[in-house]
Amino acid sequence: MSRKASAFYYREQYYLLPDEFDSVDNFKASLPATVRLKILTEDNEVNSMLEKGVCIAPYFYSEYGYKEEDVLIESADGVYPVDAELFTQKEYNDRIRDVILSYCPGCQGYKPISNKVQSLNGHFEEISLNSVCFYRQNYKPAPRVFREYLFGIGGLWRNFDPAGTPASRLADEFKSILHIKYDAAEKTGPEKMTLKFKPDFFTQILTEILENYIEKTLTFTKFRLEFDKTAATDKGVFDTQISENNTENFRKNCKKYGVSLAVMTYDPAFEEQVNRSLAPLFEHYKAQIICREPGALYLMLLDQCGFLKDLHFRSPLLSSAGCEITVYDQYEKTKYRVSFDMQKI
Repeated sequence: MSRKASAFYYREQYYLLPDEFDSVDNFKASLPATVRLKILTEDNEVNSMLEKGVCIAPYFYSEYGYKEEDVLIESADGVYPVDAELFTQKEYNDRIRDVILSYCPGCQGYKPISNKVQSLNGHFEEISLNSVCFYRQNYKPAPRVFREYLFGIGGLWRNFDPAGTPASRLADEFKSILHIKYDAAEKTGPEKMTLKFKPDFFTQILTEILENYIEKTLTFTKFRLEFDKTAATDKGVFDTQISENNTENFRKNCKKYGVSLAVMTYDPAFEEQVNRSLAPLFEHYKAQIICREPGALYLMLLDQCGFLKDLHFRSPLLSSAGCEITVYDQYEKTKYRVSFDMQKI
């Protein structure tokens, strides 16, 4: 049988409560301190053709042992209690099988599972044991994901340096892979290309992302993009995009590019913790901040499913901050209260 375990979340990591403490509150009373802790992870890196050791918090494995590390906990304010549940692999397999059979039929990406353990592969990293899944597809074809195509550009360019490629060919790649069409593109130096386009919210934001990706991530090339920032990207423009009288045009653009917009709100008292926690998601192109206010972020999601899953992982912090997120995508508007249940409201 699986068993309950006292655990806590601290700075994007889950830990078992040390044996010498009977509650997380008592543990917090001992802080600040450097503590030897056992790590609870969603990927135990088990080398197998089967998906072993992969799970979704707050459900973890007990049979693969626990890596340990010395952790400096600077403040008890960043420690959040978690009611974890620990499983053997067989116990987890049995539970996720029941979840799949009850939740997954009807998904366009679902293939009926068999009695073989291998048929569970692909579900471990997508659906939690309390039936939270952001990857369900109710329609065909599967939505585009801008982040995947952005990385596809980077992978393509590793075979040749774009600095030595004609501007027309690069513009064609942007159009065919990213669906971004420019009015003009010309080389203005050995390693520079100038882009021209009419003022447009999506073209503006996605070109800024492309420019940043080339400069910050593609370190093998000195190639750079140049363009005039021609469109405003403030809250007023953001609100115009998601307004009811723009719904049809907005959803077409979301479908075309593989993006969505979102408004995330939280208690401003958690501003520093929330911003620090989410920073890696922006650095890895899961989302782009359009603008911000105290207690609110206005976002373009470049990987909607992945971003929501990352919020779910941060539930102990974000639920304490009263975090809610409203997503506007190519199909609908959906509002979540961020927690392990990701309740729709």
